[in-house]
Amino acid sequence: MATIIPDLSEAQLKDLASQAEAKVYRALRDKLPKEYVVFFQVGWILRREEEQAKDGETDFLVCHPNQGYLCIEVKGGGVGFDANSNEWFSIDRHQIKHPIKNPINQALRAKYSIRSKLNEYPQWHNLNLGNVLRGHTVFFPDLGNPNALGRPDMPTTLIGSARTLHDPKSWIDKAFAYWGNDAGNFSPIDRRGIDVMREVFARSFVVAPIIASQLVDQEAQRLMLTQDQVRILDFLRSHRRVAVSGGAGTGKTVLALEKARRLASEGFKTLLTCYNRQLADHLSSSCAGTSNLEVMSFHQLCYRQVKKANQMSGRDLIAEAKVTYPGKDLYDVQLPNAFAYSLEIIPSRYDAIVCDEGQDFREEYWVPLELSMSDYERAPLYVFYDDNQNIYARAGTFPIREEPFTLTANCRNTAPIHEAVYKHYKGVPVSPPNIDGDDVLFEMSSGRDAQAVKISSRIVDLVTRQGVPAGDITVLVGDALRKADYYAALTRQTLPKPAIWLEEGIRSDNTVLIDTIKRFKGLESPIVILWGLDTIDLTRSIELLYVGMSRAKSLLVIVGTKATCTSFKGEL
Repeated sequence: MATIIPDLSEAQLKDLASQAEAKVYRALRDKLPKEYVVFFQVGWILRREEEQAKDGETDFLVCHPNQGYLCIEVKGGGVGFDANSNEWFSIDRHQIKHPIKNPINQALRAKYSIRSKLNEYPQWHNLNLGNVLRGHTVFFPDLGNPNALGRPDMPTTLIGSARTLHDPKSWIDKAFAYWGNDAGNFSPIDRRGIDVMREVFARSFVVAPIIASQLVDQEAQRLMLTQDQVRILDFLRSHRRVAVSGGAGTGKTVLALEKARRLASEGFKTLLTCYNRQLADHLSSSCAGTSNLEVMSFHQLCYRQVKKANQMSGRDLIAEAKVTYPGKDLYDVQLPNAFAYSLEIIPSRYDAIVCDEGQDFREEYWVPLELSMSDYERAPLYVFYDDNQNIYARAGTFPIREEPFTLTANCRNTAPIHEAVYKHYKGVPVSPPNIDGDDVLFEMSSGRDAQAVKISSRIVDLVTRQGVPAGDITVLVGDALRKADYYAALTRQTLPKPAIWLEEGIRSDNTVLIDTIKRFKGLESPIVILWGLDTIDLTRSIELLYVGMSRAKSLLVIVGTKATCTSFKGEL
């Protein structure tokens, strides 16, 4: 039995959109010897498209260590070709014709694209394989006689049919022999070559949580990536411009981070950006040492580019933007336009951009971002967003024409927190996590100082009696305008050593972070204490509350006056 990746169950095979591919999958899996390695539904994007090498995918990639690799394009049902129009078509059971892509050209392009993709990796070059045997074939598992399909560009030897399903090895061996004669002397791909191909086209990974949690029981149940998310990552392998939407807790930041890392590892000079500086700092720390990857907030990027351009040109681009846009906001209009001016001076560009929390980006931000890409039309651009977290009231459109893909499973919060959060959510339904937890807790007290004492007492209990690390606790303030008063009231309280208060910084194991909801967007914490709600209009702060509550992974505590807590309980 061959090694086939991914290893699909019978139920998964029955769910495939193409049952023709399922037939070929079973035949290759069950009837090829163990030395064969088969990759199913392989996708890619190339750093640069040249000649016949294009972005795309192939249905099957069959490898043998003593030979090389074959690309197999599968087409189900009946098939036909009209020589007068040079068009291919399939024929369904009702004898209706449907236009299809030329399967021979698809397989041919895949063969060259895979060669180009492998050549982007130093590990492949280090093998010094020389001339690797590579070939392309087509498979029509619903047709009995391949002879009628033979063409000058695809001899019958390279055409699989229903008969081939009974003995795929003989057919594949003949295909390797055909391309071997065509190639002359070639180097066997060897097990080392197959291992590199596995790393390139079927790399496994485990993504750690955005902020590590010590709450072991619930963390053990928490899925790092749901099947829904894996589907999106697979889709992103062969598409250059995609918007991905999802509610809080569906893993958008995890996916953005992983996609940026993958692009960088494939040789793309990649930018991972977001709106919030706090999130940007965390992402930057997570990516430290990753080659080809730069991580910064949008406004960090603006300031860096403008400063560099000013030094190179002797101009003051921000002053010029202020003249052009008098009275406009510095951060929303003038600085982004100064960034755009800098691109006339600085020649360097990004090969790919990944944007997290895209709902916070104004229309003015997208123009300079697109201009900073090496190919305005084709450079990879991925935007992850949640319209329900649009607390800055930004524009909701992105420079991506395709419909967004939607994440539909919450893999962050416990079930009680999910239920509370998603009462404030509007959009595609999101499935609750299968993680039990405590109900949302309330601490009622009149006045800011009395509430600070309550918060401090609960934290002391969590740290000293329940063994929770201080770094797993975050206090988020809703009223950002009065945050200094809330911070001061809380930091006057004493914490058990070595725990200390931390105002708007980067957390460590011994720090209890105090921050605002807006600044903490995109991040998460095992325990969140939501405070500073008495001095805001709750009815007009639905998105803010949605963001704040959804930051809590395992325990959510809401602190306020009796009126505030009663209002919350009514909503929950």
